[in-house]
Amino acid sequence: MSAPEPLQLPSNRVSFVEMLGHTVANITPSAMATVTLSLVVAEGGLLTWAVYLAVGFLMLLVAAQVAALAREVPAAGSLFVSVSRTLHPLAGVLSGWSMAGGYLGALLAAPIVGGLFVAKGLHVVGVSVPWPFVAVVFSVFAWALTVRDVGLATRYSLLIEIASLLVILVIGVMTLAHTGIRDSVQWRAPFHAGPFFQAMTLSILAYGGFETAANFGREGMLPKRDVPLAILAAVLFSAAFYVFMAYVEMAGFANNAYKLAHTEAPLSALAVSEGFSGLALLSDFAMAIAALSATIATLNSLGRLLYSMGRHRVLPAALGEIGRHRTPARALHVLGALTTGFAVLAGVMRWSPLVIVNLFGVFTALGFIVIYLFAMLAVPVLRHRRGLAPSWTATLALVTAVPLLLYVFGQNFWGASGVTLIAAYSFIGYLFLGAQLYRVWRRHNTSALADFTLARDDD
Repeated sequence: MSAPEPLQLPSNRVSFVEMLGHTVANITPSAMATVTLSLVVAEGGLLTWAVYLAVGFLMLLVAAQVAALAREVPAAGSLFVSVSRTLHPLAGVLSGWSMAGGYLGALLAAPIVGGLFVAKGLHVVGVSVPWPFVAVVFSVFAWALTVRDVGLATRYSLLIEIASLLVILVIGVMTLAHTGIRDSVQWRAPFHAGPFFQAMTLSILAYGGFETAANFGREGMLPKRDVPLAILAAVLFSAAFYVFMAYVEMAGFANNAYKLAHTEAPLSALAVSEGFSGLALLSDFAMAIAALSATIATLNSLGRLLYSMGRHRVLPAALGEIGRHRTPARALHVLGALTTGFAVLAGVMRWSPLVIVNLFGVFTALGFIVIYLFAMLAVPVLRHRRGLAPSWTATLALVTAVPLLLYVFGQNFWGASGVTLIAAYSFIGYLFLGAQLYRVWRRHNTSALADFTLARDDD
């Protein structure tokens, strides 16, 4: 008697809106307005809005290539599966391995960011709560939610992200009402190539995470339509949000780029300057709930990637098991325990949240860059195999986005120091382990390799 077929992820249960909300939550645009804008302004100055616009166009080209691959193979493994079948299984394993490392870095850092902002906001009103406690609560909540129901998790993620963005947009609109829409200083600012391109390298990673829509694969109601649309729509929305907020915050600081660049929490400072101290407190909580949303979304994405890699025996087969709620429960339990345990460990060891975020931020950034590079190489190869001419978007992405991504990748090695350099070389070691993983997998799982390359199992 033959063994029963293993359970698969059910289809037709994640809508386009939920998929889009999940993707935006992974990008976490709230972080740009509340934290990272100051870093980009230090180089981009008055043209920071144009920096985000230029990078948005480049990332839209990259997103188009990822969307093309996602349309080709709607699978939980996302680029892990499609790159394997397009380029080579080694490239696919390295894509999946890099994606897993990038997602894991984001997953471990997100609840800590949330805990930090909750503690900061409560401190303003005289309440003292240790950030590790909040980080643990965020981790456990996300863990329970994602195991229980993917639809519920994506809806929570969507609602939380909407709440976060609404708070930020309210502050932005109030600022614009005070400063006026027309700001000739920003429009007529002189262009200097060096600082502009340096600012582009700092802002490019603000778009990272758009590819996570592809991890839902067959769970989408119309995956071949909804996944590519969610990817492209998330990048377009993020680009519009970034350009608007960069323009507004610069205007709110009276076009004083130096002051904005040296303000750790520009959104809070704007709310206070406009006489809305309550909104300043809300901006901290907006970032905190955005971090919770990112935790939920990243757990969902990474859990499905590990599920797919487990089913293909690249990772232990147990990770490919489906739980009673028809979610990749084994993978999610491993990740939930790891995230919660790390938050506890960070609190016990009294590690600096900012050092943790910096360390995992570099690891996540490098992971995203690797998978985007593989995607941009895979699409022209796929078209060539089908006897089609290269598309203009693929060609333009190869000419423009690939050099920029390679430059950003290299910047983490040349001239870097401290935590950044440690994280960068750790990532190289991590990639080497991924290559060894491929060797072991190929040696011991020839049937799994055949299933993989012949597309006999889309999960």
